[in-house]
Order: sequence, then C-alpha cells, then structure tokens
Amino acid sequence: MASIYGQFAKHFSTAEEMEAYKKKIQATLPSPEPELTLQLFYSEDAEAKKAVAPSITPAGTAEPKPFTAMLNGTATNQLTNISTHSNPPIVDAITGNATIKQGALKVFIDSYNELTGGLRTSTHKLLDACTIALTQQNHYRGKDDKLNPLVTIPLERFMELCGIPLTKPSKDKTRRKVKEDLETLYHISMEWTEASGRNTKDFAKMRVCDRIALNRGNIIFSFSLDMAKYLTNAYLMQYPMELLKVDERNPNSYHIGKKLLLHNSIDNNKRKGTANILSVKSLLEVCPDMPTYEQVLATGRQLDQRIKAPFETALNSLSSFLNWEYCNSKGVPLTEDQLQSTDYATFEKLLIKFAVIGVPDQTARLEARAEEAKARSDKKKRTTSKKTADKPE
Repeated sequence: MASIYGQFAKHFSTAEEMEAYKKKIQATLPSPEPELTLQLFYSEDAEAKKAVAPSITPAGTAEPKPFTAMLNGTATNQLTNISTHSNPPIVDAITGNATIKQGALKVFIDSYNELTGGLRTSTHKLLDACTIALTQQNHYRGKDDKLNPLVTIPLERFMELCGIPLTKPSKDKTRRKVKEDLETLYHISMEWTEASGRNTKDFAKMRVCDRIALNRGNIIFSFSLDMAKYLTNAYLMQYPMELLKVDERNPNSYHIGKKLLLHNSIDNNKRKGTANILSVKSLLEVCPDMPTYEQVLATGRQLDQRIKAPFETALNSLSSFLNWEYCNSKGVPLTEDQLQSTDYATFEKLLIKFAVIGVPDQTARLEARAEEAKARSDKKKRTTSKKTADKPE
C-alpha cells in the first residue's frame, strides 16, 4: 500500500488526515492473492527477472489466472482490426512494400510479396502474448533506462496458452505459423495520430520490433525501443487468457472479443456507466472478415446468414469469459417489435449489453484516482485563493 499512499501524501494537510484516508482505502481492498513464481517468458536481464511478479503459471503447477494485465495503445489497438487476408493492402509495384490505412493509423509492410503469412488472427495473438510478456517484465510508466524490450516465450507454453495440443504434427504446424507471423511483425512499421488531452499528437514512423527468432524451442521477440517506450507509457487493460484460445477459423471472435475488452477497460467508460454497452455497428466495424451490408446486397440478400448469424456465433464463442444480450440505450430491453424484426436497419441500430466474467474489480483503484483528482483540485483552489488574497489592491 505504500506505493499508493506515497503518491497522494503531498495532497494532505496533516498526517492524521492521510492516516484516515489510508484506513478508508484499506477497507475497500480485497485480500491479497498469493504471488505466483513462474512466468510466461524468459528474460535475458537478470534484474528484470527479479522484478517480475507474473500472473501466468506453467501447465501442471496451477490453474492460470483468468486475467492478466496487458499494455495497449491506440496504434496497436487499431492494428488488431486489420486483416490482409480479407482486405489486401496496396502494394508498390517497384518496391514490393505494402501500405494499409486504418482510421488515423497507417501501416507499412516491407517486402510484402515475400511474406507467406500476412496479418491474420494468429499474428495478433502472438503480438498479444509478447505484449503481455513486455508488461510483466517492465514497470508501467517507469524509467526508460530500466526498460527491457526483449521477451522470450517457450513455444510449448505459447501452444498451451492458445489451446493447441502438444503433439508432433501440431508443434510442426505451430512452428511454421509462428515463423511466418514473426516475419510479418518484423516487417511492420506504423505512423499515426492520437488525442493527447485537447491536442493531437503525431507519431513518426515506428517499427514494431527489431529482432525476432524461433530458437531452441523459444520465441524471441524484441520490441523496438520506441515501441516499448510507447506501450509502457500508454494504457493497461485486463486481458482474459481465454482470448488466445478462440478458434481462428472464425476470426470475428477474436476481433469482437478484443474490442469489447478494450471498451470495458477504459476508466472514462466506467465513470460514465457505459463500459458494458457497445453498439452493433461499432463491433461490425472491427470485423475485417465480415462482409459489409453493401457487399452482401451486391451478391444477393442473405443478410441474416452472412452478417447477423456469424456475428452472433462470434459473440457466443466468447462464453468462457463474456456473456451478452441485445439491448437499447442505457441497457433497456428490446421491445416486442424489435424482437420480431428481421430487417437489417433495426439490427444495426441495436446495442450489445455484456459482462466480462471474472474480470478483476477496479473499484478501489478508480476511487483512489478520484481521490487523487479531488486532492489536486483542492490544492489548486487553495493556491489560487492564496494568490488572489496576496494580490495588492
């Protein structure tokens, strides 16, 4: 608890006031869980190993925790929504380099025609696993000189996390796929803009990683230093390890699951009471393998079979960590007319009300942040009042 109180101490007028606040927060916190001792990855930095308290345990020791913290940023979140299988990029005929635009993000893939994998669900899962490892071996918003961007994940451990059986045929197939996905990630660089307070911040072209290998049964992945700095100073979400196990034959499952989890993890959504409600339209927009309304109309009118049914199948496939239902604004249940309606316009306007099963409670942390914000505001008011009082007439 010292780390939490330390950052607030300067906002209290007396030691007694701070002690009263400490007791209030302590009463809201859950009992500490036993610390786990083994990790998803191997770090070449001995000091980094000592500092890690990971939340993923090896098979045969204990059940993995259902959730773990994962760094995320605007750029990597938008990258998640890209599939080169369904949306082929623009490839320069001379250089062979590809360019993809997704919102405010521009993705560059060098020597695209030489790659055999492309951006697909397995690529995103691998990047998630590497980002979890990066999260576990670094301090969130810590000092740059202590940053360790190099992570190592045993291939067999990665297979277990993805629910892949450890048979020789499965290992051979996974090894080939991981090599392809590593090559894809190695060839990617990105540039983008994102909101920063009231301003917009521009990020120059940045590589995702600068070293990859699959060596002696270990996945070696080193984030570029700029990307590692960006992620460790971005945001944290609670990531259910079950997301790595979703069936890649239905790529919509991963994209929809990631979108719902990111939406649920945003503090501002929690404060506004909208963290568990998202529109059908916004979820369809992150499904690159789902045909659009216009595409379906151009090839027939099977809207239910080609959009609605696959959409619901994808949501149902996330049942190990998420339940859902259709609703109206503020979670109001559907009317009888809506339940009976079969037209696409009604479907697209619906909202999804969902609950993330087993997600760690963030109430104490949010209350602590609110207390900190109030303390800053009160201090600012006292400073302003003092300046006004001292100002000569």
